[in-house]
Amino acid sequence: MSYPGDEQLDRLEEFLFEHMESDGTMPLDAAHGFLTAVVSGPRMIMPSEWLPQVLGKVEFASMEETSAITETIMGLYNGTIEELEAGTYEPILLTLGEEGEEEPLPLPYGWCEGYLVGWNFHGEEVLDMMVADEEAAALLGPVVAFLMYEEDQLMDPPDPEAHRETAAELGPSAIGLYRWWLPRRQMPVGTA
Repeated sequence: MSYPGDEQLDRLEEFLFEHMESDGTMPLDAAHGFLTAVVSGPRMIMPSEWLPQVLGKVEFASMEETSAITETIMGLYNGTIEELEAGTYEPILLTLGEEGEEEPLPLPYGWCEGYLVGWNFHGEEVLDMMVADEEAAALLGPVVAFLMYEEDQLMDPPDPEAHRETAAELGPSAIGLYRWWLPRRQMPVGTA
C-alpha cells in the first residue's frame, strides 16, 4: 500500500473535517501528527487501537466509503513509517496565506497537538522518559514551543521568521525521535 496521493488526502481531509464536530474525528494535520508519534514509540500499536482515535464515532455511509477512508488512513500510516525510516518525513501542516503568496505562514498547532496525543497514547511514562533525556527533550522542543502560544498569537506570531524556522524543525525532530526510540523498542515496528 503506497502513500496516498493528493486527491486521496484531500478527500480524507474533507471527510475528517465534515465529521469533526458531530463524531469527534481528528483533522488531517492532527491525525498525521498522532500517527507519527504512534509509529515512533516503544511498542507497536495495532490499528484496532489507534484507528478509533482518528475516526471518533463516525458511521460510514457505505462499504465503499469505509474502504476508501480506512485505506487512505492506512496508506498514511505506512507512508509515515517509510518516510521516517528514509529520513524524508515532512509533517502535514495547515498554512495561512493567499495562493501565490511567496511564503504562507505555517500553522503547526494541530499537528503538534496530535503528535503529543500520540505520545500519550503510548502511556504517560513514555513522554516522561523523553523529557528526562537531554537529546529527546531537545527534539521535543519545537513541538512544545508551538503549544506555548497565546491564543492571539496563533495567526499572528510575535516573530514570523522564528516561527517559520521552528516549523521547519518539526520534520527533523520527528525523524530524530523515531530514531531515538529504535534501540529502545519493545517490538519492531512494521507496516500494517
